[in-house]
Amino acid sequence: MRIKFIFSFILIFVFSLDLAFGQKQQHFYDVDKEMKIVGTIQKIVMEPRYKNTSPFLIVFLDEKTSKRSYKVELSPKRFFDYDLHKGENLMVTGSFYQNGVNNLNIIAREIRLRGETLFLRDKHGFPNWRRGKKKKGP
Repeated sequence: MRIKFIFSFILIFVFSLDLAFGQKQQHFYDVDKEMKIVGTIQKIVMEPRYKNTSPFLIVFLDEKTSKRSYKVELSPKRFFDYDLHKGENLMVTGSFYQNGVNNLNIIAREIRLRGETLFLRDKHGFPNWRRGKKKKGP
């Protein structure tokens, strides 16, 4: 009886480890990790980010002061109707997260582009595209 119990415990433990490591790490907007960077756009891509949503507009941004590269998640393409260009300057306020050793990521809340401020998320990090039209700054 005791051997069955120990064997069952080990089996459950091993199975739970497999489930935990097999899951894809989720990222979310964390207002406590909000930061602001200014950089130059190096690359612009469309990527699937969340299950059952349209592809997201992603920019790779080289920060001017630290020379670090960030992958910045902006919004679904359908919500973003501005043209971005490689080499263009962009100011981003957003939530920082890191997956892996050198993968620096930001989920953008607002961006400043060509003198205009675009609010992609509200002050709590909730997406503005769920409410329809995007908001422009003052």
